[in-house]
Amino acid sequence: MPTEIVETEFEPGLNIMGVLRADDQTGSSFVTINRALTTEEIYSDIIENFSPRVDYVEVRSRRTGIASMFQSPEDTSGWGYYRDSTLNVLSGDVYDLEIQSPGFPTLTGTTQIPHQPQLVPNSISVESGKITFKIQHLVTAYEYKLYLIFAETVLEKVIKPSTGTVIDVDWRYNQNLGSPLLLMLTALDENLTRYGNSPISFIPNTYHPDGSTVDGGYGCFGSVSVTLVEL
Repeated sequence: MPTEIVETEFEPGLNIMGVLRADDQTGSSFVTINRALTTEEIYSDIIENFSPRVDYVEVRSRRTGIASMFQSPEDTSGWGYYRDSTLNVLSGDVYDLEIQSPGFPTLTGTTQIPHQPQLVPNSISVESGKITFKIQHLVTAYEYKLYLIFAETVLEKVIKPSTGTVIDVDWRYNQNLGSPLLLMLTALDENLTRYGNSPISFIPNTYHPDGSTVDGGYGCFGSVSVTLVEL
């Protein structure tokens, strides 16, 4: 516990969640943009300008130099969400984010898209209530989230890679769920992994380190690669 009170001052800034998805689906990447709130605002009945006006949201590939401009929908159904319906990011590439909004510092961030997660050939085995397989681990993936998809439900498993190049997975489930239809492998970059695992605390007078992965604001700009396996 801290031995003294550290005086801090609220710094206005944008609060974002941006995810670039390498999933072979054009336009699935997104950035949500709001602004950081004071404690008083969080507990107030009315929050003004929660989704501020944005001049531009630019995502640029370092490999090609091509910039994609994310836009929000014209109606209010997706207010605060920005997408580029033509963007299809590539595994292994590095992308830079820049957001300009009047009255706020310029927000920037960088992410490297993890390489597509792959199974070791001929390693998958499906039995009643059990599936086993091996994942070829690459250093661009800092965490794996696996989804086992059944007709009526989806199971999730988180894998934290070690130093090896192959990850063995032994996944047991209730056989009453039936046979799984699909296995989805997702590989998360360093930013999404660190931000998702940062401690969350709203307890007064306790220290909560900022888990942001962006500069000039708050939140996370990260990426994920997705592989879908039919079973």
